[in-house]
Formats: sequence, C-alpha cells, structure tokens
Amino acid sequence: MRFFVLLLIIVSTVAAAKSDWPLFGHDASRSGVAGDRRLNRESVAGLRMRWHVTLGGVADSAPIVVGDRLFITTRDGTTSAVDVADGRIVWRFETHGPKITTSIPAYDPAQDALFAGGVDGAVHKLDPVDGHEVRAGGFPAAITLAPETEKNASPLNLANGYLYAQISGYIGDATPYVGHVVAIRLRDGERHVFNSLCSSRHTLIEPQSCDAQRSGMWSRAGVIVDPDPAMHGRLYAATGNGPFDARAGHYGDTILALSADASRLLGSLTPDSYARLEADDLDVGSSSPALLPRQSDSATPLLAVQGGKDGVLRLFDRARLGGRAQLQTLPLGNELFSAPAVWSGPRGATYVFLGLGDGVRAFHLTTSDRTSRLVPAWHANLAGAVAGSSPVVANGVLFVATSGQLIALDALTGARLWGHELGSIHWESPAVADGAVYCSDENGALTAFALP
Repeated sequence: MRFFVLLLIIVSTVAAAKSDWPLFGHDASRSGVAGDRRLNRESVAGLRMRWHVTLGGVADSAPIVVGDRLFITTRDGTTSAVDVADGRIVWRFETHGPKITTSIPAYDPAQDALFAGGVDGAVHKLDPVDGHEVRAGGFPAAITLAPETEKNASPLNLANGYLYAQISGYIGDATPYVGHVVAIRLRDGERHVFNSLCSSRHTLIEPQSCDAQRSGMWSRAGVIVDPDPAMHGRLYAATGNGPFDARAGHYGDTILALSADASRLLGSLTPDSYARLEADDLDVGSSSPALLPRQSDSATPLLAVQGGKDGVLRLFDRARLGGRAQLQTLPLGNELFSAPAVWSGPRGATYVFLGLGDGVRAFHLTTSDRTSRLVPAWHANLAGAVAGSSPVVANGVLFVATSGQLIALDALTGARLWGHELGSIHWESPAVADGAVYCSDENGALTAFALP
C-alpha cells in the first residue's frame, strides 16, 4: 500500500496534462495560450492569492508548470521545483559561472525530463521528481564556449526530438559574442549550431575567432517552432545588431528560418532599414516572430508578426521569407521586448496581443479579397506597464504583469476583469495552469493565485 501511494505521488508530479504549462508560452510555437479550461471571463473574479514565497534569488523570467510541480530558474543559475499546492521548495539545482541567466526550463514528457539552463554555459538534464542531474546521452550539453561574454538569455524549447537554445551577449554589448541557435538531439546529444555571424561554421565557436561580432539572440520567446504540418518543424529566430552581409554569412538584424535540426538556413528577411537599425541600436531581435494560425481564405495563409526596438510591427509571409515576404508595417509607438500572444477567438478570429511600455495593444487579423491585414482592436493603458512582460491568454482572459499588479483583461475588449498586488517587474511574465496563475517579481518572490 505504501508503494502504491508513493507511485501515485510520483505520477501526479511528472505527468504532463493539457492544462499544464510545460514550456514558456505554453507550447513550442510560443502561442501564449493556456490549455486550461477553468479560468474564464466569469470565474476570473474569484482568483485569490494561494501563496507567496521567497525564492532566494530573482527569477527574471517565468515559470513552467507540470502536474503538481512548478519549475523556475533564478538569475544566479539555480533551478527550483516548487509544490503548487503550498509553495514549498521541493528541491534546488545550482549551477556556477561568471554572470547571470534569464533562461526558462523546458519539460519533455516523452523522457519525463526537465531541461534547465545555467550560468555555466550548459543545459542540464534533471529528474523532475528529485532534481538529480542525469549525466548521460550528451548532457550536460554546452551551448556556448564563452559564458563570460555570451549569455543564455532566452527560454529553452523542445520539439522535433530536439532541445533548442539561443545565445546573445550581456547588457552593455561587451564583445566578443556571436548570436547563435543550438539544436541538441535528445536521443544522443548530437548538436547542430547556426551562427548568425560566420554562419558557414556549424559548430560552437570561440566568438573572437569570427571576423564579425554581436548579432545577439536574446528575445523573451527564444527559438520558435512552426506547428503547421506543411512547414516540417521549421524554426524561427531573430537577431540583434551586427553586420548584415548575406554573401559573407552575416545576418545582423534579421529574421531567420532554419531547418528543424538548425543545420540549414531556409530563408531570411532583413528590413531595408538595417543600416539605421544597426547604427541606432534598434534590434529587430528584441522579440521573436509570432506565428499566426493558417488563414485558408488568404493568398498568404502562413503569416507571422515581428516587432523590434524600432517600434514597428511587421506582418510577413513566413512560408516565403525574402524580399517580398513583408506585407504590412504598423507603428507601435513603443519598443517591443515581450513575446506576443496569438489567440483564436470567437468564430476563428485571430488576435495578436503585445505587452508594451504603455500597456497592452491588441490587433485583429482581417482578410478581404484574399489579402490579410492587421487592424488595431483595442489598447489598455495600464499604470506600471513594463515593456518586457509577456501577456498570456486563457479562455478569453488576458493576463499581464505590471510593476505593482497582476491584471486580467477581457481579450475581446481590453476591459479590466481582475487585479492583485504584485512586486516590481522586468522580464517576469505569468503562466497559467489548472485554474491558477503564477508570476515571479524583482523582489525575489513567486506568487500563486488560484480559484477556490
């Protein structure tokens, strides 16, 4: 009987369900849309604080949630498992290195394994039950050879039998660093690398060995995986400032499409204004591409949006990246640092939500005469809004963290539905799972809000 009870505890801890939040943005395409059905416009007013705990460090990121465990990584490279019922720290896994990380773990249900980045330039494979490290099959896996100058800033991702990470520099742009995507095959640890500069070299490089520098990849969403079957697991990423010269293999300020194993460049889109973007430090890659659902009545059925530090939102054809891929530009009036959320609303209408320094802006996709365009839907001007917090959606309720509050808005109208006090915010973003919302803050705390 004791063994049976223990087995039940273990199964409930690690079994991924539809209502879980196993990756940043919920899924490999980073839609930002929860699978949970308990929270909705009617029930959200009943949210109450369940617990408020101190992590021992600032988690300038977001949690993931699997079963009765929450996993989160603090800037010092410590990953913690938290009991979602009471906020108890179940275990901690520490890494040691020269600087910080704002990475987010990823859970793989196929292997029942947790993958976490650290400050040591590697990704570690952990047992989600007790936190012990699994040192086999190519893990821990290096994702940079220069952790002193190359930063693991973005969330990890999982799809296609691979784990994905992207790398940038630290604040201040102190070289040497070269932005790159790393794909690690889960079954054996085989590694493929796409360097955004010196891209003809397909391995991890000492960054000073490249004749070009920077082009960091540091967005909140990290590497994006295309969910449409026609795209065969294609990856998308965006780069920051650095030289652009496709003939030399340099892709600064560029949207990239890569093969599922990151070994091949399938397409790229560089704004015509790239020289100004580079000169004025206006990284295209301050946000990752956000993928829209297939639009069957459009001449460009596979669309995506991309915003950057230049305050411009670009609608583009992700199936045909190149000179004619850009279809529309919209001024935002603010730099975009957050990950957009993409929601299929009533009657299949597609909405895009952006967390900005002046609150949340919503756009609605329309198609007329087979031409698709984004039109503004609403703008919620929120006190304490910060540019780096990414909104998420659950059943028509949009959650966004501001410095001072966690707020719920009606996704169709922007009307306020609920709010509760929260600490100050930088990159911290909420996660939704099983009728609860979780968010960390700059005070080193993690707070859970749940329905009774």
